[in-house]
Amino acid sequence: FGPQIVVIGLTLALLPLAPIPLELQRRLLDDAVANKDLDLLFKLGLFYLAAMFLTAGLKFAMRAQRELISASIVRKLRRSVFLAIYTHAPDHREELDNEVNEGAVVSMMGSEVEKLGGFAGSAISGPLFELGTLVVVLGYMFWVEPLVASIAVALYSPQLVIVPIFQARMNRLAQKKALKMRELGNMIVDTPEDDFLRSEPPKSFTELVEKVLRLRTKFILTKNTMKTINNLLIALGPFGVISYGGYLVIQGEIEVGVILAFVSGLERLGSPLRELVGSYSQITDARMRYATLLKGFPENYDDGPQS
Repeated sequence: FGPQIVVIGLTLALLPLAPIPLELQRRLLDDAVANKDLDLLFKLGLFYLAAMFLTAGLKFAMRAQRELISASIVRKLRRSVFLAIYTHAPDHREELDNEVNEGAVVSMMGSEVEKLGGFAGSAISGPLFELGTLVVVLGYMFWVEPLVASIAVALYSPQLVIVPIFQARMNRLAQKKALKMRELGNMIVDTPEDDFLRSEPPKSFTELVEKVLRLRTKFILTKNTMKTINNLLIALGPFGVISYGGYLVIQGEIEVGVILAFVSGLERLGSPLRELVGSYSQITDARMRYATLLKGFPENYDDGPQS
């Protein structure tokens, strides 16, 4: 838990920094530029650069620690697969030979474990950072101008309904594809090499490849449809803010610096919103991959302490 605590600590340290550039941008325009105050402009510019460098350094440390955690988890998962399949299952040897052959083990040890373990580093800190950034930046926007912030929230909120629907379908397709890839690996490993030499691909190989292609095509179309809808909703945010905020500026109710801060704020919301959607996708995908990985173990395998 030590490395995860470090990542969480770095994440919490980053959150208060999120609204600082927005406030500095607003003050640069409304206080320094509007009043032609060069001294204030210089000081605010230095603060802005300092905040940027501090944020960049903390993000580097956070991301590096996440990757190191993921690499460690992948190593542990590969060891766990080996122990479950070979070391601690002597009483299931006949079942093992029938159900988990070399092709499935290669797939489990390779891409399946790599993708599952790759998520571990950011499993906690990722959603915490993105959700925290959304809360902090939205809190700043509501503090500056509640009505304009409400428009942004209204335009972004449909994603809360859209993402789970599309992600559930993507997970089903990904699981079917993973199982088909195991079948393909099993067929290649189990078939004598002489049967493949100087011959056309067998019908079973062609059918499996076509099934994998169909599943992958459906997955790609589903994923990109979801991304297109999400990106469209995110792009509508600045339009709504500039339109309504511009009206308020013309009416003399707010200053131009507020609009600049809000447009920058929406850009900062767009990235964590995409990442939060990605984190949700990774969480549900990891659950699916873990369930798929367990399907490769002997049915009655007991992973308890071994004597």
